[in-house]
Amino acid sequence: MHNSDINVRFAPSPTGELHLGGARTALFNWLFAKHNNGNFYLRIEDTDPTRSRDEYTDQILDALSWLGLNWSEPLIYQSNRFNDYKVHIKSLLSSDQLYHCFCSKDTLTDSKQKGHYQYPGTCRDLEPDDIKTRLNQGISFTYRVRIPEGNTKYEDMIYGPIEVDNKEIDDFIVIRSDGSPTYNFTAVIDDHYMDISHVIRGEDHVSNTPKQIILYEALGFTIPIFAHLPMILGSDGKRLSKRHGAPGVQTFRDEGYLPDSLNNYLALLGWNPGTADELFSFDELVQKFDLSKVQKKGAVWDEKKLHWISGQHIMRTGTDHIIDKLRFNDPNWGKGSSISYLISIIELLKVRAKSLTEFVTQSEYFFTAPSVYDENGLKKAWKENSVNNRIQLLLEKLSKLDSWRKDHLQNSFELFAKENELGLGKIIMPIRLAVCGTLNGPAVYDILELLGRDETLIRINSALKALPK
Repeated sequence: MHNSDINVRFAPSPTGELHLGGARTALFNWLFAKHNNGNFYLRIEDTDPTRSRDEYTDQILDALSWLGLNWSEPLIYQSNRFNDYKVHIKSLLSSDQLYHCFCSKDTLTDSKQKGHYQYPGTCRDLEPDDIKTRLNQGISFTYRVRIPEGNTKYEDMIYGPIEVDNKEIDDFIVIRSDGSPTYNFTAVIDDHYMDISHVIRGEDHVSNTPKQIILYEALGFTIPIFAHLPMILGSDGKRLSKRHGAPGVQTFRDEGYLPDSLNNYLALLGWNPGTADELFSFDELVQKFDLSKVQKKGAVWDEKKLHWISGQHIMRTGTDHIIDKLRFNDPNWGKGSSISYLISIIELLKVRAKSLTEFVTQSEYFFTAPSVYDENGLKKAWKENSVNNRIQLLLEKLSKLDSWRKDHLQNSFELFAKENELGLGKIIMPIRLAVCGTLNGPAVYDILELLGRDETLIRINSALKALPK
């Protein structure tokens, strides 16, 4: 299935959309593969028919494609592989490394309540005749692994040597009573079948690894190298989840983040190149990524840091590219305006926007005059009629200006403030509110220059009639 020594995989369950932890795991696998000229495979773990949904599979594939994490073919669906799993069950049964367990759920619950956290081995040594009788009676059963005595150890690429006493490992189930295979079993079979050389996954799988190693040994398979990634934590130090308001990858796409921004931020959750650099293009991440630089302690999700990184990526992105993306997302954006006008708008907003959506919301007043004025803005900038007198006087001055260049506008504002013994804010804030409907945005002189004399004067006149409310 491969022509490389390095093969990794990302193996999501289609029981929900791709969340940030999953995206980070996929990214680290992809970067490791690309850095080492290896293959990155994708496996859909859809063995649970009650919880797996095609729509989630589609969502996961879309999200990975959007992030640029392209996978090598074939794409594996575990639901198509049940026959392959059965073959290996037979070989494990014949070597006595699996056994039938006829214990009902109630029996197992009772056992747990009596303080047995592990399966007490009730069916471990049943006589063959006993097994036959129960099978003939149609009693449902599971298959359990006969955990051998001794220890299981491995060298984790991130956590170093890990050793577990096999007494701490349950005789775990590999086939449920309904005939469906369990995660630990299918993962081993498929990783072997896919020639996976390195299993890179979240630290929450550390407890599964010894079980899987026991299965690798029982089946006579080569054991891959394991690397467990630190958890992503919320600000409260607990594992990041929906309760922290952590959105799925889809949300970031819908909100107009650039995939490079999200990849850059996700890469820094648990990894850094050993330098103070924090901004990387996709190619730079591939070049610098090294699993030995992944830290052991959990990484805290920090939205402010994401916003900063996103803003930096936006500033580095070509204006033409941003316009193309905006037009692709919304063909009506900027319709009817000249391309030079659109370029000027993007150049002005670039230092402020962290996503494509923000370009759209922040550019509204460049295309349409405000029909409403921000409430907080009104309280700060246009409380009473005295503002109208001030702005009326300024309006007369502006309408007589020879030049509408921003430096001339600035001189005019400053001179007017001085002559009338006013703080500059006393005229800038009301003008900004009149022209934009909000007090947020780039420098007011830039906005006025771009809107032009006629449009600016019309908007100021409209505000003089409508305000104060």
